[in-house]
Amino acid sequence: MLLVAVPAVFLALVALATLLGRWVWWLDVLANFRVHYFAILTVAGLVIVVSRWRNLGYAILGVALVNLVFVLPLYVGSPGEGDPGAPAMRVMSFNLLSSNENFSGVIEYIDTVDPDLVLLHEASRPWEAAIDSSELRYEMIRPRSDDLVFGTLVLVRQERVEAISHGFAADQPRAVELHYRPSGWPEPIQVLSTHPLAPTEARRAALRNAQIRFAAEWAESREGAVMVVGDLNATPWSWPFRLLTEAGLRNSQIGFGVQASFPATSIFLVRVPIDHLLHSEALVVRDRYLGPALGSDHFPLVVDIELRP
Repeated sequence: MLLVAVPAVFLALVALATLLGRWVWWLDVLANFRVHYFAILTVAGLVIVVSRWRNLGYAILGVALVNLVFVLPLYVGSPGEGDPGAPAMRVMSFNLLSSNENFSGVIEYIDTVDPDLVLLHEASRPWEAAIDSSELRYEMIRPRSDDLVFGTLVLVRQERVEAISHGFAADQPRAVELHYRPSGWPEPIQVLSTHPLAPTEARRAALRNAQIRFAAEWAESREGAVMVVGDLNATPWSWPFRLLTEAGLRNSQIGFGVQASFPATSIFLVRVPIDHLLHSEALVVRDRYLGPALGSDHFPLVVDIELRP
């Protein structure tokens, strides 16, 4: 029983320590695995309880429940009351992976899904050329500067779009904002597409947090139909994610479950949800799902969103 109890106690302590992630960057990274902590600690706790080490087993189960509290709202919450007759749009956000060369597969998927707005992260010059030479009927916006290898490529079914790039270098917000009125909408929408750095070490974690804070402050200063979309390199349980919800944005996962989007190259048991769309109260999510990997280590995120009546 020690072979189960010792790892379970260690994992329970780690899960509790992640509550301090705001102050310790690597604990915040470990906070991304709430689903995994819940599943493993539940099984381990039940085994320990059955083995008659009941107090320890109940303590382990208690920590499992703490993690469930973070995850459960994504399943029991409601995306909101929609209206089938309300103006709607489909948004696709996809981290292509800089080394991905599956140009035809991605272009075919975009054509099949038929989104109104496409945000392709880590898009390099070859991707820009491939999209530009394709038969996709979109206005293509390239917000990256010429000195950068890749950035976010925007495809939008609208000609009059105001696009403001905030820079995609490591120490910049790595974001582009869009202002336009979708076809059939009585009012404009404001979108911030962002791709913060992966928090692989302390400096990058601090930059990631600052980039998410920029997105939160941007959203808080806007009114009406507002969205923040992209590969945030953070799950809903990472503390910087709370900055976005505290800014008045709603997580589109609510009512649709975890939908873990990364890494697509691994088995589903180790995946985490880091690709997101958050929206203001003026919008309602009609549907949300993940597409195929298409040569990337991310699954594309597709969200149908409508203007609240």
